[in-house]
Amino acid sequence: MDYNHLIGVVRETNRPPGGSRSIVQIAQNAFLTKDSHVLEIGTSTGITAVELAKLVGCRITAIDVNEESIAEARRRAEEAGVADLITFECKDATATGYPAESFDMVFCGNVTSLISERDKALAEYTRVLKEGGFIAAIPMYYIDEPSEKLVEDVSAAIQVDITPLYRDFWIDFFVGGERHENWVQDFRFDDISPEEVDRFVDDILRRPHLDELPTDARQLLDQRYREYMHLFRVNLAHMGFTTLLLRKEHEDVEPELFTSTLV
Repeated sequence: MDYNHLIGVVRETNRPPGGSRSIVQIAQNAFLTKDSHVLEIGTSTGITAVELAKLVGCRITAIDVNEESIAEARRRAEEAGVADLITFECKDATATGYPAESFDMVFCGNVTSLISERDKALAEYTRVLKEGGFIAAIPMYYIDEPSEKLVEDVSAAIQVDITPLYRDFWIDFFVGGERHENWVQDFRFDDISPEEVDRFVDDILRRPHLDELPTDARQLLDQRYREYMHLFRVNLAHMGFTTLLLRKEHEDVEPELFTSTLV
C-alpha cells in the first residue's frame, strides 16, 4: 500500500505546506468572506476545507480522486460542525465539469505537482475561477539537490515519478496569461529529528479505529507508515515552499517597479 492510500487508513491530517498558518494567511490575503465559494483541489482528508469553513464560514466544494480520503473528510466535517458548508466530490482536477467562472478562489496547495497533466489542470483552475478571483498555490520544491536514490524512494512512496524542480520553475508555471502574481512568501522546511517523527507516528497509530485491525495488519501498517514518515523527513530537509496567490485578470496589469521583500 502506497502512502496516498495509507493517509485514508490512518486518518492522517494531511495539511498543505505550512499547515494552519498557510490556510489562515491565504484566507486573509484572498479576502474570503461568508459569501465566497471556494474550490479545493485534492482535499485529501479535508483539513483545508474544514479550516476554511470554520475560519470564514464560506462555501467550499472540495474534490479528490481517493474515495477513502473523501469518506474521512466527510466524517471530519461532520465532527467539526461544518458539513453544511462543504460539498465533497470524487473528481479529476483536469476536468471538473463545473461551469466557467464559478468560484471566488481555487485552492490547489501542492497537489499540482502530483498531477501528470499539470498544464491541463492549471487551465481548468483558471477556467472555473471568476474574474478577479484567486488561485492559491503552495508549490514545494528542492532547495538542496537530492540524491537519485532519495528521488526514487519518494517517487515509489507517493506513486508519482518525481523530477526535482526548483522555485523558478513553479513561479514560471503559475504566473502568466490571465494569472497575475499578487502575494508571495517563501519558506524552508525545518529539519525535524528522527525522535520527533517516531513520536508523531506513535500518536497517529494509537487512534482507536486502528485497534480493529488484525495483529499482523497492524504490525505491517506500523512498519510501512513509519518508513514513509522517516523518508519524508529526509526529503523535506532538502525542500522549501512558496505560498502564492494569483489573481485572475483578463486585462494586462502594469508591472510594479519598486517591489519589497519581507524581513
